[in-house]
Amino acid sequence: MALAVFIIAGLLSAVIVWKLESARVHEMRALATSLATERASAVQSNMDRAFSAAYAIGAMVRQGHGAVPEFSATAEQMLPFYPGVGSFQLAPNGVVSEIVPLAGNEKAIGHNLLADPSRNKEAFLARDTGQLTLAGPFNLVQGGLGAVARLPVFLPSATGQARFWGFTVVLIRFPKAIESAQLDQLSEHGFHYALWRTHPDTNKRQVISASADQSLLDPVERVLSVPNATWTLSISPIHGWGDPQGLLLKTLLALAFSLLLGGLAKLQMDGKNQERLLEMRVALRTQDLQRFAEVTAHHLQEPARRMANYADRLTSQLKGRIDDEDTRLSLDFIGQQARRMKALLSDVERYLAADQPRGPLAVTDPQPLAEQLIAHNQSRLALLQASVTLGALPAAWIDAPRLRDLFELALDNALQFANPEITDKAFGITVEGQPIGNKVLFSVSDNGPGIEPQYRTRVFRVFERLNADTEGTGIGLAIIARIAESCGGRAWIDEAAGGGCRLCIELPAQETA
Repeated sequence: MALAVFIIAGLLSAVIVWKLESARVHEMRALATSLATERASAVQSNMDRAFSAAYAIGAMVRQGHGAVPEFSATAEQMLPFYPGVGSFQLAPNGVVSEIVPLAGNEKAIGHNLLADPSRNKEAFLARDTGQLTLAGPFNLVQGGLGAVARLPVFLPSATGQARFWGFTVVLIRFPKAIESAQLDQLSEHGFHYALWRTHPDTNKRQVISASADQSLLDPVERVLSVPNATWTLSISPIHGWGDPQGLLLKTLLALAFSLLLGGLAKLQMDGKNQERLLEMRVALRTQDLQRFAEVTAHHLQEPARRMANYADRLTSQLKGRIDDEDTRLSLDFIGQQARRMKALLSDVERYLAADQPRGPLAVTDPQPLAEQLIAHNQSRLALLQASVTLGALPAAWIDAPRLRDLFELALDNALQFANPEITDKAFGITVEGQPIGNKVLFSVSDNGPGIEPQYRTRVFRVFERLNADTEGTGIGLAIIARIAESCGGRAWIDEAAGGGCRLCIELPAQETA
C-alpha cells in the first residue's frame, strides 16, 4: 500500500512539476513578448520619424518648384530634431548636388544615384514606384553602419503631367538611430536581443544591432515594417528558457512529498490501535486545508482583479497603435481569463463559507430579498427578453445573507439558459414557495431546455457544467446545496411544467437542533 501511494504521488507530483515549469516558461515568454512588442514599436517609431524628414524636404522642393534656396540653413536647423540622421541630401535628376552637413561628405557631391550599379537598385525602385525606399543597412565609407532613405519627387510639367525631379535623401546612422528605443536595457530584464534583416542579395541574416555575438535560443520575435523591407527584433533569456536549479528544487520537493505520502500510508496500515490518532490527525489537517483554501481564495482575488484591470488599461492605451491581430487577441484573452479567475475565486470562497452563518439565525422573510434581486436584474432580464413571476414566499429559519445567496444563485442559474437568439418562445421564470409541515419548500422554475434525469444529481458537484457555453462557474448549485444541507434542508432538481427545469430548495420553517 505504501509503495502504491508513493508511485501514484510521484506521478501526480511529476505532473504538477511539469505544469509549474510550463507555467513559468509561459510567463517568461509572455514577458519577452511584451518587451519585444514594446521595443519593436519604439524602433518603428524612431525609423518612421527619420523617414519623415525626407517627406519634409520633399515638400520644400515642391513648394519651391524644384529649388530650395535656403536648403543648407534649413537643413542645419532640422538635424537636431532627427536623432540618428547623419545627413540630408538633394539629388536633382538622381545626382547629389547638396549635402548637409558637407564636412566629411564632399566625395558624395556629384554622385549619380541612378548610374551607380552597386546602389541604383533601390533608386530605380523609388523612381518607378513613386514611393520612399530604403537601401541598407550597409557599411559606410565614413565608418559605421547606415542606411539611406530616398524619396522620389515629382513636379508638374508644362503639359500638366508629373515629371521626375529627383530624390530627397536621408542618411541614417546605426546604432544612434535606435538609441532612444533603449534596446540595451533589455539586459536589465535578463534578455538578449538582436535586430536583424534578411539581406535581399545573399538571403543571409544581417544583424543591425545585437547585445551578444551568439545566436539566440528559440527567441520571441516581432516584425517591423520599413520601406521595401522588413526587420525583425528577436528576444530570448540570457540564461535560456530553462531553470535547472529551480527544476531540481521542485523535483526534490516532489520526491519528498511522495515519500511523505508513502510513509503516511504505511503508518495508516500499522494497526487499529492507531486508528483514533490518525482520524484526529486527518480532522486537524482537513481543518487546516479548509482554512488554507478559504484564505487562498480570498487573497488570490486581488491579483486576479489587478490582472483584469491592467489588461483593460493596456488595451485602452494601445488602442489604434497595435496592428498585430494576435496581440489584440492575447490582450483580450488575458482580460477575459482574469475576470473568469476572479469569478471562480469568489464562488470558491462563497462555497467554502456556505455552511457557516453570516448573520443571526432567525425566521427570515424572503419576499423583500427576492423583490430586490428581481429589481436589480431588470437590465439583464430585458437583455435576455426574460420575465420573472414572483409568488408568495413563506419565512424560513436561516440567516438573511445566505437566504439572499440562495435566491441570487437560483435566479442566475435559470438565466444562464435564457438565449433569445436560439429560442422561439419568451423565457419565463417562476419563483414561489409553500410550507410543508415544519419545512418550507421554495422552487425556481423556468421554461428552458431542462436537465435530463441522469444529470440532475451530477450538477450539484463543484465545477460541474453540462454546457460549456454557459457563463457560470459550475459552483452555484453546489453552493445552494451546501447552504441548504447546513441548515438541515436539501436541494434537488425536478422537471418543470412544459419540460423546463425546476430547482427545489427545502429549508426548516423554525429553529431545529
